[in-house]
Amino acid sequence: MIDSRQFEKLDLNLLKVFEALWQQRNMSRVAETLHITPSAVSHAMRRFREILGDPLFVRDKQHMLPTAACERLAPDVLHALTQIRSALGQFNHFDPALSHQRFVIAMQESLELGVLPTLLATLEEKAPNIEIVSTRLQRDSMQADLSNRNLHLAIDIGRAVPKPISHSLLRRDNYRVLMNRNNPLVNNVDKKAYLEARHITVSNRTKGASVEEIALQQLGVNRPSLWRCQNYRAAADVVACTNAILTLPGSVADAISGDNLISAPLPYGLPALETHLYWHSQHEGEPGLMWLKALMLLLFAESGLTR
Repeated sequence: MIDSRQFEKLDLNLLKVFEALWQQRNMSRVAETLHITPSAVSHAMRRFREILGDPLFVRDKQHMLPTAACERLAPDVLHALTQIRSALGQFNHFDPALSHQRFVIAMQESLELGVLPTLLATLEEKAPNIEIVSTRLQRDSMQADLSNRNLHLAIDIGRAVPKPISHSLLRRDNYRVLMNRNNPLVNNVDKKAYLEARHITVSNRTKGASVEEIALQQLGVNRPSLWRCQNYRAAADVVACTNAILTLPGSVADAISGDNLISAPLPYGLPALETHLYWHSQHEGEPGLMWLKALMLLLFAESGLTR
C-alpha cells in the first residue's frame, strides 16, 4: 500500500509519462511525444517508482518492459486518465451520446405522466447513458435547490418567480374530461351534467382547490369533488371502473385514453394550463444542462404538446 505522504507527491504529469511509456516502451520516443527532454522523462519515472516502490519498467536493449506490478497497475491508470480527459473535454463541450451526466428534475407527481415517457424515450435514443432523476417539487425551496444544484431543472405551472430563476413555456394544455365508455355522460357532457357528476381530483395536497377547481371558481363555478388521489394514472384506473369523471390536461388525457377510456372537451372555457420549465441563470454556461433544457423545449413543441 502507498504511504499517504508519498501519495501526496503524485501529480498528473507522472501519470501522463507513465501512460506514454506504457504505450511507446521507449524513453526517447516518450520525450518526443510529450515534447519534453529525455532527462525529464527519467526524472518523472524515478519519482513514480519511489512513490510506488516498484521499478515499473526494466530496460531490455532498446525497449522498456513492464514489471508484473506495472501490468496490474496500467489498466486502472489508463482508465482513470481517459475519464479525466473525458470530464475536461465536456467542460466546454457536451456530447450527449457519450455523456454519463446525472440530472435531477423536480415536478409534481401528477406531471410525470405527461413528461417522462416522451423525454426518456428520446434520451434512450440520443443520450443513452444520461441519468435522469425525477423528484417531487418543493416550491418553498425551489430557488435554493436550483442554486445549490440539488436540482438542475424544475417543471411547474406557470407562475411569477424572482431572478435569478429563469423559465420558459414548456407546454400549453386545454382541459378535457376523461370517463369510461359506459359512463351515462359519454354522449352528453354539458355544464349541468358536469356539475352533477361524481368527480375525482388529482392533487398532492390533502385539501384545498386543485388547479382546475381554482380556474372554475374564477368563472363562478363551484365543482364538488368527493375523491382525491395523487396521480393521473391511479385516477384513470378509478374512472375506468366507476362513473366518476376526471378533469385533466389534454396531453395527459391523450396518454391515458384507450379501449375503455375516452376524453371529451370540458364544457367550460377555461384558460389553457401553462406548464413552464425552470432553471437557475447562473448555470446557463453549463453545456450539458443547456442541451437538456433545449431538448425538452424543442421536444414538447415538436410533439404538439405545446399548444
